[in-house]
Amino acid sequence: MEIPLFPLRTVLFPGMPLPLRIFEERYKTMVQELLASRGSFGVVLIREGQEVGGGAVPHKVGTLARITECEEVQGGRFVLTAKGTRRFRLVKMLAPRPYPYGEIEMLDESFDPTEPRLVRANETVRTTFPAYFRLALSRTGQWARDMDLPANPRDLVNAIVQQVQADEEAKQRLLEMEAAPDQVAHLADMLDDLLVHTREEVNEYRRQKFHGLGAAN
Repeated sequence: MEIPLFPLRTVLFPGMPLPLRIFEERYKTMVQELLASRGSFGVVLIREGQEVGGGAVPHKVGTLARITECEEVQGGRFVLTAKGTRRFRLVKMLAPRPYPYGEIEMLDESFDPTEPRLVRANETVRTTFPAYFRLALSRTGQWARDMDLPANPRDLVNAIVQQVQADEEAKQRLLEMEAAPDQVAHLADMLDDLLVHTREEVNEYRRQKFHGLGAAN
């Protein structure tokens, strides 16, 4: 399968919205062709190089995206929103057309929902994430309602990763994990680390605000 590619400084997961402002001529051409064909393009995190200009070297795993909203603005630029659909592996880069193009293969998203390691990791994520999220919001005086998290482990990862404070390289490592038990277990480890770090931040914030009184639960 050959598709247009958009190397970015952002990791896109399936189901995640992606706002974009398109001003480079090569990507304006890409958007025009995608609007005409209603096709998909691939979003890949840049490993080396820059977003603007040529020569960016991407990571090997990315996510297909479709344009959901698009507006042409002054100067022939585009303001659009895309949405991630499925993960893929980049087999090889092809000649530009004039935007980056690549040959890809789709990742296998199947899994056994009864696999013990997946079940354990899924339960851990469903317990840890609400605790982390509420604690993170408490730093700004906000609160979170009870959460209705997806039952499907793949959907759970895709939904939660949008809400965690992690750098793009950490998110890329999560995106690249093909086996569902590996991916969910890695997210569980990420959340454990984030919970500890966020609890320390909240405790320090409360010590400063209340002169040593109060601690995060």
